[in-house]
Amino acid sequence: MAADIRNSQFATRNSPQVSVLVPCYNQARHIEGVIRAVLEQTHPAHEIIIVDDASTDESARVIGGFPVTLLQHERNLGPAAARNTALEVSTGDVVLYIDADACPQPDLIETLLRAYSAVDAQTFPSLAGIGGRGIELHRENLPDRWRALHARQDFGETYRKNVPFLFGLCASYRRSVLEKMGGFDASFPLNAGEDFELGYRLRRAGYELHYEPHAVVEHHHADTEKSLMRNQSNWYYWSYIAKRKNHAHPWTLWAGTLRRLFTDTLGDLFLRQDWELARLDLVIFRVKMNALYNAAQQK
Repeated sequence: MAADIRNSQFATRNSPQVSVLVPCYNQARHIEGVIRAVLEQTHPAHEIIIVDDASTDESARVIGGFPVTLLQHERNLGPAAARNTALEVSTGDVVLYIDADACPQPDLIETLLRAYSAVDAQTFPSLAGIGGRGIELHRENLPDRWRALHARQDFGETYRKNVPFLFGLCASYRRSVLEKMGGFDASFPLNAGEDFELGYRLRRAGYELHYEPHAVVEHHHADTEKSLMRNQSNWYYWSYIAKRKNHAHPWTLWAGTLRRLFTDTLGDLFLRQDWELARLDLVIFRVKMNALYNAAQQK
């Protein structure tokens, strides 16, 4: 029997209020579409809070043209700090983080609230949040095809409990839990590893994270080979740091990287028969291993 969300410790209102929080840095090209998509949700947001993290483009001007709360950092602090800034002023029962280049599908909030309402009463007190998935829209060039295949931001096609973390581009949390845990670790300066670290910290504290595959955002990110290498290096470096800070086993990143060398490369060679993807697999493997080695040298 699914628990009625109104009778849980989560909220006393007939329907939980959802604050949509968006960290933004130099996303003038995409932020308007993201805001419009949030404003057009089938279940309206309680509030929309956008933190401009000292953008050098026209992001703040674009955001200022909409009925949202705009907060601005005087200097760039990174997405973890921007998410915390938004959290501090939010008032909803649920805080829903989406990235400034990730357009939510029209029923995103409705789908997440339905997932919260389906959590049984015994599990609910230990539930920290429910996340969704990102669908990559750009697949035309080689780096974008590689990212869509080998750096997917999802955990598959079925609902899952106890996932290790929630993907930062589409992640909702019970505000009370996130505040209790101190939010994101602002020492993570990039869009890399900060969601991983929060997931580890929440699970060490006894909380669960769930994954709802029908909660979808459309990711408008595009890569060059150089930017793909940089992003993969950052993610593996800071994921290693996240594991070590939470007394997890960083060796699993080494093992996973070696496993992916074989599974990804062989799949690209023999299943997809794509030699360019296979070449890029080898390039990215070296990037990942270098990042892990550099992280391991940090004290």
